Amino acid sequence: MEAIELDVFRRVHEDDTFWCGTLLGGCGGQLTTKLYTDRACHFAHHPDPDGLPHVCGRRSRGVDSADHLYVRSAAAAWLAGRGEQATFEYTRTEGAPIGSVVDVRWRHGALRVHLDQSVTPVWDDGVEPVLGTMVPVDRDTLIRRWYVHRIRLDSVGTARHVQIGTEAFARPIEWFALDECEMTERGLSTPAVEKIVQARTAPRPSLWSPGKARKVPEPEARAQALLRRLVYARRIESVPVVKQVCADIENLTGVDGELQEQLEAAVRNARVWLVEQAEARRMLFDSLNTAVEEQKPGRVRRLLMRVNATAAEDRTDAESAVYERATTYFDNLDDLTRAAVEAEADTEKEAHKAAAHVRSTLQRLRGYDAYTPDLRPRVGELVRAAALAGELLTRGEARRVEVWKKRAARGPQEQLHVARRYWIQRSCPRCNAEQGKDCVLVEGPNSGKPRKNGHNERLQLELDERKATQKKARQQKTARQEAEASAEPVQPAPEEVPEHEARPTRPLQDRPQSGRKGQAHASRTNAAARLHHQVPRGDWYRMGCPRCHSGPGKLCENDDRVGPSAKRQLPHDERLRRVLQSGERIGPGEQQEGTRDERQHQAPPPARTKARPARPRRKEREPQETAGSAARTWHAKEVTCPKCQARPNSPCTPHGPHQERVEWAKEFTHKLWG
Repeated sequence: MEAIELDVFRRVHEDDTFWCGTLLGGCGGQLTTKLYTDRACHFAHHPDPDGLPHVCGRRSRGVDSADHLYVRSAAAAWLAGRGEQATFEYTRTEGAPIGSVVDVRWRHGALRVHLDQSVTPVWDDGVEPVLGTMVPVDRDTLIRRWYVHRIRLDSVGTARHVQIGTEAFARPIEWFALDECEMTERGLSTPAVEKIVQARTAPRPSLWSPGKARKVPEPEARAQALLRRLVYARRIESVPVVKQVCADIENLTGVDGELQEQLEAAVRNARVWLVEQAEARRMLFDSLNTAVEEQKPGRVRRLLMRVNATAAEDRTDAESAVYERATTYFDNLDDLTRAAVEAEADTEKEAHKAAAHVRSTLQRLRGYDAYTPDLRPRVGELVRAAALAGELLTRGEARRVEVWKKRAARGPQEQLHVARRYWIQRSCPRCNAEQGKDCVLVEGPNSGKPRKNGHNERLQLELDERKATQKKARQQKTARQEAEASAEPVQPAPEEVPEHEARPTRPLQDRPQSGRKGQAHASRTNAAARLHHQVPRGDWYRMGCPRCHSGPGKLCENDDRVGPSAKRQLPHDERLRRVLQSGERIGPGEQQEGTRDERQHQAPPPARTKARPARPRRKEREPQETAGSAARTWHAKEVTCPKCQARPNSPCTPHGPHQERVEWAKEFTHKLWG
């Protein structure tokens, strides 16, 4: 399917050729592989010698169009494992496409697999039918045969695996792998068949209790059993069984009291139901007779199928005459009319398939209440299938299709991506989910059930808060930079000097640079101008702080939340500015500047004849309270989390670390480094 897979396929089969299979309805011509990067790779016919496009008669190209070949392969392997060698035949009944029926025959048995409804199953010709999932079977046949076998093929990767199911009276179909099935004297057998046969043939166990058991009179037990059987017959809509049970109840004697009243009421209701069924059957044959008189072959065909499914037995002479007349009329149709009827039947069949596809697609879409890009192909198939199904859809299904059509008309809605541990801490404005609760579906039949992802409205709140936090941080950073720039000491204007005494032009390396080098130079210049760089570290806390009123030798209070602790890592700018203005200490930068100016205005000093006396050592200061270096990198675990207020070296709750804690550590590092 993918381009890279096709490259490997070509290398493996470089010496092989491929042909359009006639058993798939193809033309038998040679094929080549087509490589695409924007769609699925596939086989294609070689062009005709005259340059015109090749015309192939194959119409069905779905994965199920080769199911008869998969059935043959699976059946051959299954029988070979049991020492049997089988022969296969794809029966071509008139009007049925190839692959509708697969006959499997071996020395001790035979099966006929009906994969679609093109050929009506025959139950009493010695070959056991196995029906596809879309092949109908009437209830009387289920009652008479106890069970029927079904077959389905499931896609596993690029292969199709065969599953055998057993359908019985009012029981769900039980599916088994082919290896779990066996051939017995009764024919094809599954584990479910063994249970059904055992339940039918074994005597019903008597009910008893360890204590004193109450003996139920035999007529009462018989009456209760007949009531249960009557309910079951009504459920499966079997007219012969209902008639038989009603007769048995009327012939039952020895029942008195309340139970007898229940039996009489059940029989009355059953008689009313039989009258309704007889009226429906009469209307069915009247409609068939009218369709023959009006010469409507399409309606005759549909009604004949209904008669075969619901009224195949116990026909009266009048009903048999109507049926024979309709059958003769349909068999004597000319080829053109028959082709038109078959085309109409194919259209109706496609409509039923489309309706089934709509229902399955709606079932898969029950877990969504928004139209996302990944749902675009599925919704497109839903709309096309709904157009083919037409009136076969119920009102509720049609309304749900219209909802998806409106969503598709508005365009796909991109699903935002935010970690669940963040948006789960908010309430949802769309489905009103509380904090800590998942979002639920707000539309469709599954309203109120949990949603796969959070609603975009809920995720957008988290994204908006992140953007607002980042914007606020940028504004605070800009404000601090402007405040620090305005607090820098103003340098006095230089005195005018004669032109011949003017300073020489700065060398090329001292000139302002542009681009990244110029930005780096400006960054270093701004960093050097910060107050905590101009004041020696030993003099930071020599004087009290006029802002937070911390005494000499004490750290400043963290009143503007610069850092994770209650004390600031750097003193307030007001405190540093006070030290600079005191004049008692000169920073290294000012000392160098003064020395340089002094050298420029004085004559060169004479050569020194003796060494300069050593400077007295600086008096050792007492150890001061400190909160860390001004030039370090802070990590998320070392700061207080602004989202969940987790203390330093403590994990965030419920999941962490939070992004706000990481960003705060980065921002604090930038503040310290400048």
